[in-house]
Amino acid sequence: QKPVLLLEKPKHIVFQDEAASSGSFPAEVTKTIHFSEAGSAGGVVSQAAPRGHVPEPHVLPDYVVKYPEISCPAERERYKAVFNDQYSEYQELYAEVRTALQKFRELDAMMDKLPRQRDSAKENARINKVILEFERRKNDPAFLEKRHRCEYLKSKLSHLMGQIGR
Repeated sequence: QKPVLLLEKPKHIVFQDEAASSGSFPAEVTKTIHFSEAGSAGGVVSQAAPRGHVPEPHVLPDYVVKYPEISCPAERERYKAVFNDQYSEYQELYAEVRTALQKFRELDAMMDKLPRQRDSAKENARINKVILEFERRKNDPAFLEKRHRCEYLKSKLSHLMGQIGR
């Protein structure tokens, strides 16, 4: 399952400097923050985002919407059932992913010990073939999907535990 992106209508925000230049609002400061440290003069903190900054959308995982705060005992039991059902899937995936990552670490360590200059072109070609196969397996879509699903389940189960424990 993929995280759900909540889309909202964009809001029109008018900043103070835009309002002052357009003349649509009086140019007055509504909130000024003064600060000072020992030995320094006071000043004003600017809370504006830098020009050209494009904020990234906040993606809310689907389980946050689907499993809000528990409001009754029946809902707590339903959350527990979902947790127990998906925990076994998580354990299996975690074992597979952990084993694969351990093998990748071991192979990485072995490959680091290989000499950079090989004696023959044949040996060089053979080692390059092994390196390419290793990279292909590390980036295998099936493995990456399992890893992503494992991370998703870990987050979802943590969320459920937080809701159940409240």
